[in-house]
Amino acid sequence: MRRAKSISKRQLSEKLIPKEVKHMAKDPVCKMSVDEKTAQYTSEYKGTTYYFCAPSCKATFDKNPAKYASSSSGHGGHGCCCGNC
Repeated sequence: MRRAKSISKRQLSEKLIPKEVKHMAKDPVCKMSVDEKTAQYTSEYKGTTYYFCAPSCKATFDKNPAKYASSSSGHGGHGCCCGNC
């Protein structure tokens, strides 16, 4: 019997995850995944570009960017304000 070839987690993820998925950002307001290459809504804050799923999430961020840029957990998850649910 032939033994299965061992593969690392990195090699596996490179094979299973399409390259376009690797360029996804998280909307800091609703936590939705946003394609950095095609995002229509962005804001700059302290030298970092933030990507948004909808104009309402961008507007929410722009009113208080420190709240969303400093918090990895945001305000409780997707569905609160973007209108895409």
